[in-house]
Parts: sequence; C-alpha cells; structure tokens
Amino acid sequence: MILSPQKFSIFTEHFIISSIIYSLIVCTLSVYCSSSLTLQKTLSDCIALTLFLACFMTIDNHLLQLDASSFFDAVINDDLSFFTKILVCFFSFVYFFVISDFLKDQKLTSYEYLLIILLAVLGLIFMCSGNDFLLVYLTIELSSLAFYILASYQKNSNYSVDGGMIYFIIWSLSSAFFLFGGSFLYGFSGVMNFFDYCCLLDRFYMMDAGFWLDFKLEAASWEDLKNYNYINESLSLLNLGFLFILLSLSIKLALAPFHLWSLDVYENSPISSSFFFAVISKLSFFVLVIRIYYICFLGVRKSWQFYFILLGIFSIFIGSFSGLRQRKLKTLLAYSSINHMGYMLLALSTATTEGIMSMLFYMVIYMISGFCFWSILLYLRQKQKNLALKYNKELGDLSLLKLSNKTISYTLLFIVFSMSGIPPLVGFLAKLLILLPLIKVSFYFAAFSIILASFISTFYYIRIVKVANFENGIVGKLYMPLQTKKLFILGYFMFLLIFFFFNPHSLHLMCFKSSFSLLF
Repeated sequence: MILSPQKFSIFTEHFIISSIIYSLIVCTLSVYCSSSLTLQKTLSDCIALTLFLACFMTIDNHLLQLDASSFFDAVINDDLSFFTKILVCFFSFVYFFVISDFLKDQKLTSYEYLLIILLAVLGLIFMCSGNDFLLVYLTIELSSLAFYILASYQKNSNYSVDGGMIYFIIWSLSSAFFLFGGSFLYGFSGVMNFFDYCCLLDRFYMMDAGFWLDFKLEAASWEDLKNYNYINESLSLLNLGFLFILLSLSIKLALAPFHLWSLDVYENSPISSSFFFAVISKLSFFVLVIRIYYICFLGVRKSWQFYFILLGIFSIFIGSFSGLRQRKLKTLLAYSSINHMGYMLLALSTATTEGIMSMLFYMVIYMISGFCFWSILLYLRQKQKNLALKYNKELGDLSLLKLSNKTISYTLLFIVFSMSGIPPLVGFLAKLLILLPLIKVSFYFAAFSIILASFISTFYYIRIVKVANFENGIVGKLYMPLQTKKLFILGYFMFLLIFFFFNPHSLHLMCFKSSFSLLF
C-alpha cells in the first residue's frame, strides 16, 4: 500500500532523521582521514543548511493541504504546529552559524556535539505536533537525553559534569511525575489521545448535569447515586493526573518554585548549551502546555487556572527580585528567563484565544531578544590570552564596552530595553498584549503583578546598560574584532525588534491564526 502525501505528514521530521543518519555514517567514516576542526566546520554548515531546508519543507507541507491529523490522530497538522516548527527550525538554523567559532575556541570540535543538538531539535519539532500522551512522552525523553549530554559535554570541566548530573536527576524526576500523572489519566479514561479526553469530559459533564436534573425532580435512584459517585471519583482522578503533569512541565520550564536547578545548569554548562536551553527549547514545551490544557482539560479550566496564576505570579516576582544582586551573566539570564516564563504562563491562565495569541507573540519576541543577548556573550572575547577563553562571564566583563565596540554596546542597549519593556521597542508591545487578555477576564491582580514586576526587573536590565556605557573607570576591556557575518546576524535581529514595534501586523496575524486553529 502506497502512503499518500496527505497521510504522511511528517516530511520535516523524516528529512531531519535521514540527515542525522547520513551525517553520522559520513562523519564516522571520515573522522580518521580529516582533522576534527575541518569536519566540525563542514558539519555545522551542513546541519544549518538542513534546518534551513526543513523550514521550507514545513511551509510546503502546509501548501499540500494535509489531513487535520495522521498516524491515528497521534500527530496533528494545524497552524500552531506549522508555525512553531518553522520557528524552531529557523532559530536553530541561525544558532548553528552563531556557535561555530565558539566551539572551535572551547575545543568542542567533535562532530557528535552537533549531531546531539540536531537530535534535540528533532525532539522539539515532534513535540510541536504531538497529540498523544505516549508520543509526547517519547519526544520529551528524546530531547531530554540530548540536553543531559549537551550540559555535561566538557568532560574536563567539573562544572560541566556537575551541571549535567543536576540536569539528569531533576529532569528524570520530572519525567517520573509526567508518567505518574499520565497513568492516572489513562486509568480514568483508557485513552491516550488529546481529542478523546475532550470528548470524554463533555460526556461526563452531560451525565453530571443529567443526574442533578433527575435529583431535583426527585427521580434519582440508588443506581443513579452510584453512577454519580463514580463520576466524582473519576473526576478527582483526572484532577490529580493533570496536577502531576503540570508539576512535571513546571519543572521543565523552570517555573518558580521549581527553578533552582536551572541556575546551576545554566551557569555550569558550556555557553553554547545554555544558549540552546534558554532560547530555543522553551517554545515547544509551551506548545505542549497549550495542547494539554486547552484541548484535554479546557472543560475543567477552573481547576487549573488557579495554579497557572499562582505559578506565573510567583515566577515573575522570583525572577525580578532574585536578579537584583546577581552579577554572573548566565545566572542573571536564567532569572530573566524565569521572569519571562511567568509572563507567558499568566497569558495562558486566561483560557482564551487572545491569551494564546499574546503568549505566542511574546515568545517570538523573547526568542529574538534572548538570541541577541546570548550571541553577544558568545562573540565577546577579551584580547588577554588568559581571559580570551574565560568559561563564565560576569557583569564586570562588560565594563565600558562602549569604548571598545560601540556597535555591540548600542545593540546591547536596544536588546536590554526591549527585554525590560521600554518603548519604542517591541518588548513593550509584547507586555501590553499580555496585559489585555488578563484585564478582559478580570484578572486584575495578575495584571498589576506584571506591571509591578516589570518596574522591578528594569533595574537589573538598566544596570547592564550602566556598566557597559557609564561605568566609573578610564579604560575598559579590550575585545577581539567581530566578523561581518556575526554583525549581520545581530543587525538582522535588531531590525526585527524595531520593525515589529512599528509594524506588528504580520507577526500578530500569524500568532492569531495559530491560536485560532485550536478551535477547530
């Protein structure tokens, strides 16, 4: 039987899997007849080209008018999955160009490192279109195994090994919570597909309403009462299951108070690995949160909205206050990530289409801003030999950056102002879009918390600008000159931050179309 293109909806994933197998075979055969540096450079460019082509394949899949779902509804094909897969592939494509020189400097020249990153990207892409708990768990584990190795890849560094061990222990515990919650859900329903849970909950609530109607008419029998008790016990099992799944996803997204592991992992891992964890991996996990709680559990949204609001408010305050005294740049960016994850979770707590749209818009802007900031950390290399390959950077390493490189200094200023939400940059518009759905559903305390936390977090963002431009000193640090290719990438993303403020309609339309597709 020949499988039609409309049924086979994982062209992008299949292309990346084939590329991984082919690259592994070629690199294994070539490793003894070529230098590791040459092989690493060639493979990095080939993987970047693979991901660039994967973006076009995803767009072409959309033009084929694929079926709404395939593989027995385990894979869903909607605008949300296409949009997020394109984002993951595009940012990963640029990421490989950004880290190529850094890997050479840090002596991470083995081809396995690049292939492991590509395996992580594959898991994230599968996660964007997953519509089944079993498939979702397998994709999470595929990405997680790659993350463990990336965090601990520098075997000669105790910091890197320690970060990998922390990552492995905490995320293994998180996966256990996900399996435990999934077992409760399977015991409640006997199904694994997201759509089946939606239909099943509607049926349970119809049975519940029918019982109360009979009870009021004094027509309820003992059998009806036993059925009603069964419904209540089943719904309690359901609530317990989605609470464990929420706990698991909160750990993976580093939401407060489950964020402590991320500080050590980001600080101890190689910068290229921390870059990937902080910027590219978050989107797929938020798409998973949307699919589980907006498709499976939308009927019981009053049960999980409270936890979303609680975790979101706690995260934005922890991320705002804890970063005030922080001078390590990677740890500071970890707190900033916790802060931004809280904003996006509050947007999802509204349980509305506008909330999903604002979350997607904010996520794209966060990825652009974070990509620029982490790229600058990779690019800056001091001219002193003993500091050029410094493993971690501190806030003092940016001292008077304006005297050494005005372009990077001004770029950093724009990025920091966008992340703090200062107009006329698109970060201000993104935070405003988060506030609107919260006010619309009368979550005034959550909206006020966002405004207050934004003022607090602005302090440590502006401190970066102060150190880079107005630090008390006569001579600043001297840095290596940057290549034109690197400045072009930074300039392109800087242009997007300004362009989307004055003309946000294209991005707003794509986010709205992606969120609207969940209704059908």
